[in-house]
Amino acid sequence: MPDRLPEMGKISPEFFERVIYPSLGAKSEKVLVGPRHGVDTGIVEVAEGMVMALTTDPIFVVPEYGWERAAWFAVHILASDAATSGLPLAFATFDLNLPLSIGEEELETLWRHMAEECKTLGISIVAGHTARYQGCSYPMIGGATVA
Repeated sequence: MPDRLPEMGKISPEFFERVIYPSLGAKSEKVLVGPRHGVDTGIVEVAEGMVMALTTDPIFVVPEYGWERAAWFAVHILASDAATSGLPLAFATFDLNLPLSIGEEELETLWRHMAEECKTLGISIVAGHTARYQGCSYPMIGGATVA
């Protein structure tokens, strides 16, 4: 069978419908808006009459912007998806898979400014993972979930 995945970028709607959509783990009536092709936000009921929107995306960091601006940009790319739900943003998790080239000073500046931008937006950082790995490179250095 020929490989029908795009050379780069998101999968096709056909692949999503054939492979991803039928295989979403355990079914739950609490999932009000589940995965859809090209949409990164889902909505779940967390209590009677209370819902939470969640979104996930790569963490996109461009060091050439300068670390402060790169941090602002990374947080706002993530937050903008969650904001499209119309629900207030509250929580985030960050998975930083950093290149070996990042140093302590750069990471400290990046993290402090990401945290400050989350604070400005009213987002509490609740979990994460931070490590340097061979083979990781900018601009995509991990993933995050915002709820």
